Amino acid sequence: MNLDEALNTYVVESRELLESMEDALLRVEQSPEDEDLINAIFRAAHTIKGSAGLFGLDYVVSFTHNAENVLDHVRSGDIAISGDLVALFLRVCDHMGQLIDNVARGTPPTDDLLAQSDALIGELKAFSSDGAHADASSLPATTPDPVVREGAASADGAETEHWHLSLRFNPDVLKNGMDPVSFIRYLGNLGEIRVIQPVWQEWPPLQLLDATECFLGYEIGLLSAEPAERIRSTFDFVAHASLICLLSPHQDLAQFSEQGQKLAAWRNEPLAAQLQRWVQAGALSEEEAACIARGELTPNAASAEPALAPPIQSIQPPQEAPPQQTRPAPLRAEGHYIRIEAAKLDRLINRVGELVIATSATTLQARMRGDAELIESVAIVNTLVEGIRDDALTLRMVPINEIFNRFPRLVHELSQQTGKEIQLQIRNADTDIDKSMVEKLTDPLMHLVRNAADHGLEEQQIRLAAGKPAQGTITLNAYHDAGAVVVEVSDDGRGIDRDKILAKAHGQGLLPEGKVLSEQEIFQLLFLPGFSTASDVSDLSGRGVGLDVVKRNLEFLRGETTIDSRLGLGTTFRLRLPLTLAIIDGFRIEVDHASLVIPLDMMVECIDLPPDALRTPARQINVRGEWVPFIVLRELFALPPADEPEFVVMVDYADHRAGIVVDRLIGEVQAVIKPLGELFKSLRYVSGSTILGNGQPALILDVPQLIQLAWRREQHALRQQADALYSLRD
Repeated sequence: MNLDEALNTYVVESRELLESMEDALLRVEQSPEDEDLINAIFRAAHTIKGSAGLFGLDYVVSFTHNAENVLDHVRSGDIAISGDLVALFLRVCDHMGQLIDNVARGTPPTDDLLAQSDALIGELKAFSSDGAHADASSLPATTPDPVVREGAASADGAETEHWHLSLRFNPDVLKNGMDPVSFIRYLGNLGEIRVIQPVWQEWPPLQLLDATECFLGYEIGLLSAEPAERIRSTFDFVAHASLICLLSPHQDLAQFSEQGQKLAAWRNEPLAAQLQRWVQAGALSEEEAACIARGELTPNAASAEPALAPPIQSIQPPQEAPPQQTRPAPLRAEGHYIRIEAAKLDRLINRVGELVIATSATTLQARMRGDAELIESVAIVNTLVEGIRDDALTLRMVPINEIFNRFPRLVHELSQQTGKEIQLQIRNADTDIDKSMVEKLTDPLMHLVRNAADHGLEEQQIRLAAGKPAQGTITLNAYHDAGAVVVEVSDDGRGIDRDKILAKAHGQGLLPEGKVLSEQEIFQLLFLPGFSTASDVSDLSGRGVGLDVVKRNLEFLRGETTIDSRLGLGTTFRLRLPLTLAIIDGFRIEVDHASLVIPLDMMVECIDLPPDALRTPARQINVRGEWVPFIVLRELFALPPADEPEFVVMVDYADHRAGIVVDRLIGEVQAVIKPLGELFKSLRYVSGSTILGNGQPALILDVPQLIQLAWRREQHALRQQADALYSLRD
């Protein structure tokens, strides 16, 4: 790993640490006595500072060091957790994010950025019980002594242990921009360096010497409370080609013998030379070294003390993870992950999509030839391709808590701005959502949460008078439903006044006099640009922009929004989105010899079109006692009537059912969704396109829009019939 890659890794990990830090800050305000949360905040700041010192980012180290000082006073009990302190550290967290963003850009800090750092440092020092904080000039990380550091305290208050590191760096470490001394500087942040001894590899002849190669190694004795894995992670940037041995003094002599052989080979020297270094460093006694030299490696061969920890080396990782000290439970779920560049993942998904198309073509050719063995082989390949497709799509899925975790901070600030007591409830945060939707969905949810806090929730006095608790509740919920992801934003506030919406719409000339709207149609007026029922414009809302943004972003994601509201009880905004935007299982149909695809997860069944169905004014068919509206695609696309019997494809979406009349039913297909070009973006009732196995294009029908159209036409026809009956009575 070169310096640029290492720095990118530092940026990504620092941002994750800042998210955890922010999460802990919001939680510690409710639980100020929770030491685990306080230690988690301290560890996040400590790790960011230590890693920054590794890269020589002095301005990050300087600022974070001052924050760390205040946190140290909080851990010791000198400073109590308060709302003001949490608010300050939330601003500190934001500023650290700006510093990390500056590192990501690779530009030196601006004067404004440094001025902001100085201002916040001044506020941090004001919280100190004695005001004695080190400034940038006194920081050990910026002016390190690579030999010995004074005692280091554990971030968790745990007991310190003795460790010994034998480091032999990769000759190319300098070429990759890594400074060996920087690793020692970082170790000084993890504990007390008691012993340090340089080890030089034998130099080649002068005429063959490459001045850019590293011939340096170290023997280091470290007193630290950090677990073995934490110490080992210091060298992750160079561990792939360097020899990194982490040992505990006086442990199993066989481990020392094994590692000693590898270290001795680095200099082409006898094992005795390496054993002597360990003796000088205090990692081995003279007696133990003698036993190793004689090959007496049994546990009773020397008066060895009990092992403190197993060895860890970078060349051959152990089969079992070493035991670690007890740590607080993580704030976020942990697992085994690898980082993959988003562009690489997109290329993989595209390749899988092309594989799906090619497999469909192969299946078609096999069926046309009628070769039974070929058809069977192709069927096996299809099964494997379907598995690869499902696995590839899973790679795109991330838990929706990646979005939800951004809102505790927002609700905390909204509570302060509005003067309302607001709590945030998050449910089903492990629901998976397509990674491509994360950023597009964040803004709509942001507007809905702000709207709920400002308009939805009442003031404390009003809530108490209505028999509600003084604290209002905003709930974020997510779940899967019929091939879709449903995200809900709910509040227990005043609800939406339908009469007020209608009055506002009539006042703005948006509705003709006498037009009757359903409840959902009334609520949908809120999404019109510039439409707002708020009497006053605040810093948060009231301009009629937010819900318009929600609607536009949802339409871009091929989603829809519905509203449930009851006066005095609260409101729920329900966002329904497709599960994926890449590949779907579809059902191929034909209309006038043109191929169309219906998403399979929205299909219910296929039936014959009743002979008299087209003559019904309301365009309804009776399906086992239930009257269901239908749409005739030939009429929708202005095509002549069919000369042959037609079929009805029953579809369902968001608890609404409708029929789609088609000419022919072809069968199931795997459709790779291709977006429509700029020329066809305004095309209604079509959500995308795909390429069939025979190479022909096919449009993918927008089923939710078709269902809405069918229901609107049905309601219009029923109202016309009702008006006709009323006119006859008159």
